[in-house]
Amino acid sequence: MPPRVESRSFPWHSAEAKAFFDAHGYAVVDRVLTDDSLDQINRGWNEVVHDSAVLAGLSPTSFVERFPQNRDLWRKNEQFRTLLFDTEQSAVVRRFLGAKAVRLFHDQAICKPPGRSGAIPWHQDSAYWPLDRVGLSVWTPTADVPTTGGCLKVIDGSHRDGPAPPQDFLANRGVARDCDARLVLLPTRRGQSVILDGLTWHASDPNGAVEDRLAYLTLWVPAAARFVPAHANWHPSSAHIHVAPGERLEGEYFPLFGDAIGDEESSGRLVSFPAPMRANGPSMFTASKDIAAQIAWLRGSTGAPSPLSEQLGTTEQLASIISRLVECAVIKPNQQGAVLELLVELRQQELVRRVSVARDVYLRAVSRWWEVAGSAIEVLQRVPS
Repeated sequence: MPPRVESRSFPWHSAEAKAFFDAHGYAVVDRVLTDDSLDQINRGWNEVVHDSAVLAGLSPTSFVERFPQNRDLWRKNEQFRTLLFDTEQSAVVRRFLGAKAVRLFHDQAICKPPGRSGAIPWHQDSAYWPLDRVGLSVWTPTADVPTTGGCLKVIDGSHRDGPAPPQDFLANRGVARDCDARLVLLPTRRGQSVILDGLTWHASDPNGAVEDRLAYLTLWVPAAARFVPAHANWHPSSAHIHVAPGERLEGEYFPLFGDAIGDEESSGRLVSFPAPMRANGPSMFTASKDIAAQIAWLRGSTGAPSPLSEQLGTTEQLASIISRLVECAVIKPNQQGAVLELLVELRQQELVRRVSVARDVYLRAVSRWWEVAGSAIEVLQRVPS
């Protein structure tokens, strides 16, 4: 049976929108952002991509294909800062969260060029945030997104299923949901946004349409949310959290919207997530550290491995790594050129992640490392010396 296609949408301020969201865990709403604001997203995205591409030594088109996700946009670009502070987004969020005050956790945009994008696997957003309250996301595309264009798909009512471990996109150990009878596709028109509960299972397929699918996301929590580093401390935003464990989230990266004075401690739904399921092989949560540890082992280094970017910094370092891979029979001599290209790509990925706060959400370079060398190194590391 084909999945149901959602055709209902609501004015964001209507009672029907809030009731539908509470019942289903999602709602398609109209006019959170105006046409001028949508054009502003496109302009801001192009500016951010241009600046990031220059730093990476890539064309804007190549940069987006390599690094389709870009984060902390409001801190890098005035267009996005205006979208955050001079629109009704925070009022929308306060209404759907039922909170007097909310904080932005972070913003981001993901671009899916037609025919040159991948799938975002099933997941729950709040599972990736080191916080004790369920949040929500506002997902706004800048153009029509048909069912073939990489639209969101959700599991209707799954926000009531409870928290699950964060899904590891890289390890291909995620939960399969496409056969769930509650599956709903959410095609959207320009001018619509999708409000997603932080516990709603959702995903998106590759863009098979003819236009880029650019979606701007803002991710929010009640102002009562507290920092829980034991859960999801690997999230990039954790580096900007400077309160003690158990204290309320605050700081310059997490602006407050609304009146937090007298905000009830009971505001928002408390949640605790199981830890990610760890197995042999690559993990999206530790990929950079895992590869750094493998390369340090290859080179015979002792002690804590240096960051991956430092181990891939020079031509001599790359040549030494390739030599050791051949010596250990991890790769064949005729693979050296391809592996050098892969190491350069990994180095560039680390630079972009650190400087531009952008990433390859499909984790392609890391996957190729594991196919070419990582799995074999993992086997060698288990052999008694």
